[in-house]
Amino acid sequence: MYRKSALAEYSNIDVETKTSTQNPKELITMLFDKACVLLRQSQVQFEKGHNEGFLDSTNHAMQIVLGLRGVLDLENGGALAAQLYETYTAISASLFKARSDGDAEAIAKLYLAMTELKEGWEQAQV
Repeated sequence: MYRKSALAEYSNIDVETKTSTQNPKELITMLFDKACVLLRQSQVQFEKGHNEGFLDSTNHAMQIVLGLRGVLDLENGGALAAQLYETYTAISASLFKARSDGDAEAIAKLYLAMTELKEGWEQAQV
């Protein structure tokens, strides 16, 4: 029990260190990366019949999508920010439904959507 607690605490420190030394654009990239990893994990967990892992990873991915939506500058971002807001809202709603229904095919489609958003973000940073 102590070892698990110590490892969890170390993980928290590692995340804090990474987030305190990255600029906001790099943090957004990290969020996209993590959301994609979580969606892929949820597919694997579902295929293996690990319901708790499936629920945890989809829930965490949904939190990240809502977090991405929450950092949008809707006042100054114009039409693009508004479109992204709607996109993130649709993805989170679809993810909630796929999670509730245990729909692996929908999770796969959401993974592709997040991957495309991630690639678009990366191209915009060049």
